[in-house]
Amino acid sequence: MQRPYLLFTAVYLICLSGCSRKNETESRTFYLGVTPWPADFTLAEVNKAYQFIRNDCDMVSHHFDDGIPYEEAFHAVPMPLKLREDVNFRKINTAPGKKILLSVSALDLSRKQRAGYYTDTATGITDSMLHFWRSAGFNDPRIVTAYVNYVSYLVDQLQPDYVNYGVESNLDSWDPAQFVLYKSFLSQCYSRFKAAYPALPFFVSFMVYETPAALSLSGELLPVTDFIGLSAYPYASVSSSANGNTDPALFPTDYFRRFADLDPSKPLVFAETAYIAEDLQLSSLSLNQQGTEAWQQAYFEKVSAFCQQRKAVFLIWFCFKDYDAGTITLQSMGLFQDLFKLWEDTGLVDENGRERLILQSWRSWRRRVFQR
Repeated sequence: MQRPYLLFTAVYLICLSGCSRKNETESRTFYLGVTPWPADFTLAEVNKAYQFIRNDCDMVSHHFDDGIPYEEAFHAVPMPLKLREDVNFRKINTAPGKKILLSVSALDLSRKQRAGYYTDTATGITDSMLHFWRSAGFNDPRIVTAYVNYVSYLVDQLQPDYVNYGVESNLDSWDPAQFVLYKSFLSQCYSRFKAAYPALPFFVSFMVYETPAALSLSGELLPVTDFIGLSAYPYASVSSSANGNTDPALFPTDYFRRFADLDPSKPLVFAETAYIAEDLQLSSLSLNQQGTEAWQQAYFEKVSAFCQQRKAVFLIWFCFKDYDAGTITLQSMGLFQDLFKLWEDTGLVDENGRERLILQSWRSWRRRVFQR
């Protein structure tokens, strides 16, 4: 007489176990977001970027990499008009309820020397002032104060949930003496940020690549970061792509793990990442890499699976749409650098607005139940 009951119980437990595994499979621990970097520098394309964030993202990454208004920030006077307008536009267009990552680079694009003066200086900034701020040492107390005040201004304006205050800090070709100064700079900034905003996570990001020095320098910065923050564009540097084949299936098995394991007690985040969907030929950087939509999608799935495994907090894809038109605009303005081509064809949609395979994966992960 007990057999039907036992059979029912067994079936129930099997179903329960299966449902539990299904729910686990269909959950995610991490937010998905992009920067509002547009396909071209027109209001229409900027609006499309913010529309994508509203419709298809959990968060937005506001990335500031245009130098520091040192004089204005040090004396706590109004910031340059262009900066204030930029910040205000971001505030107006960031949809309510979206998580916000604020990323600020203390370094210039070489990622081994201090950021220059903000591109649009305010009236009254003299050549002697510019000379002082350009020549001051990295750990000069005035540099520290100016940077802390600048980041604090952005924090107060944008009210972020997370702050990357040291974008891509682990370049392996740092001059050792300069890196010592940079570490001192970060340490002083970090202590002041945590005192002023104790509940807000502050972190520095590490470029993911395979040289021992890159990993070693990252380890030296663990005391000044709340997260293990990764910046990853492997198609340009991973050893498995040396012959131009960027298939993510060929990556070294510990490619991301080496960095995540630097301190497993610290939460993992992908502060920025992307992958090419088209071939990349850039002779000035000795790059001739193959890119396909399928490999781009496979890369996103690989990174997302790693984030899920490590219970990452968020994953930021750099831009949602290819910016071929933006490249032409920058060239016409004399502002283009070859480096900008690295990310041109990494969009979730191409330059014509055609959805790529990766967008299916993106939306599939977003449909999962968020569960930390």
